[in-house]
Amino acid sequence: MTGISHFIEHMLFKGTRRRSALQITKKTEEIGGQIDAFTTREQTCYYARVFEEHLEEAFAILGDLVSSPSFEREMIEREKRVVVEEIESYENNPEEQAHDLIAELVWNGHPLGRPILGTRPSLTRFGSRTLRRYHRERYTASNVLVAASGRVATERVVDLALRHLRLPAVASPNGNRPLPRFRSRAIGIPKDVTQSSLCLAARGPSYYQESRHALAVVNMILGAGLSSRLYQRIREDEGLAYSIYSFFDLMKDTGIFGIYLGVAPDNVKRSLALTSREIRRLKRDGVRRWELESAKAQLLMSQFLTYESTYDRMNRIAMHELCYGGQATLADVVRRVEAIDADEVQEVVESLFRPQRFSLVALGPREAERPGRGDWDF
Repeated sequence: MTGISHFIEHMLFKGTRRRSALQITKKTEEIGGQIDAFTTREQTCYYARVFEEHLEEAFAILGDLVSSPSFEREMIEREKRVVVEEIESYENNPEEQAHDLIAELVWNGHPLGRPILGTRPSLTRFGSRTLRRYHRERYTASNVLVAASGRVATERVVDLALRHLRLPAVASPNGNRPLPRFRSRAIGIPKDVTQSSLCLAARGPSYYQESRHALAVVNMILGAGLSSRLYQRIREDEGLAYSIYSFFDLMKDTGIFGIYLGVAPDNVKRSLALTSREIRRLKRDGVRRWELESAKAQLLMSQFLTYESTYDRMNRIAMHELCYGGQATLADVVRRVEAIDADEVQEVVESLFRPQRFSLVALGPREAERPGRGDWDF
């Protein structure tokens, strides 16, 4: 059901069998803590940030939220209105909407391509019984991971988790579905805005594919930084776009690589032509030595910075455990990044950048240029 994981994320903060929503908030603020959550295409995370001496109180609150939500009918109907407002805020942001729409095209009917927030029609199908059943099936001991960072001892975290997470010890259903065959498409969405938003994207490697390391370098060189080729060419040299960047995301079975452009309506096709030209140059000439070393330095710095934040370290620990079943040391990460060479990068470039692997979404005013499948050629 589209959006149900995100809706349950909201509802878990609306009261449990022991605490009201106000009591949850008051108790968290009494200890100077912060409590929040987020939902991605594959996981939901509930987290708290507290001082060391309040670790048990944080576990008690989070454990109660996750284990014993009340799902009161009145609260459900009220929260639906809140989520509708959240959906509307996305719809009023063409950049966010373009990212959602390109995900639908890239994954072509697969659940990964559905909007995380859900839709207005899907929200109408969420009732107390539906939410309880989904929560009972998915929030199980075998399907929940606890990660902690900071001044904590593993033994204490394990003890607190066992005491405060009261989850059924049953197997959760396997929600994995095979990916449908990719079909390259271009769609234009008329929108009452003054600028056109373009997203050009393809399926990329998963968490488990070695090519993900070289793709991170390609992303840096092509469009992730201020010295990147697309930023320099399209924004700095030509002045065609205020916002232009490349991006990638990894998942268990697949991934996505894309390029976003925010341009004037009459510059759509020229911007795509220049983007294609830069990709052709990358394929033909390869990466320069300074670009490769600069990209690797930026990747290493981003890795080092995650160790400066307990929040980022918590996320890193959790994702490594979920995806790889263990932790990589910082030394392992450094060695792997430093080992990326120009040949490995070129192999990813040659494999990824084929026009038939990409789809395009364009949102803009009705009079804007309408790009088609022939407008990206690399």
